[in-house]
Amino acid sequence: MRIAGITLPDKKQIAFALTAVYGVGRARALTILDTAKIDPTRLAKDISTDEENRIRTLVEQHTI
Repeated sequence: MRIAGITLPDKKQIAFALTAVYGVGRARALTILDTAKIDPTRLAKDISTDEENRIRTLVEQHTI
């Protein structure tokens, strides 16, 4: 999964994988996942395309 030009690690929980994106820390990752209604303990490789698009939209809304 690629978000904001960064390939997220597939074998990490999505809450931790999102921190690979510049400007997204643990708190912001949890906020994004809560807004997108996605369980933060799911692995990045288990995220569906629809969920990925919701995450991508929310990440791109944040300006650094």
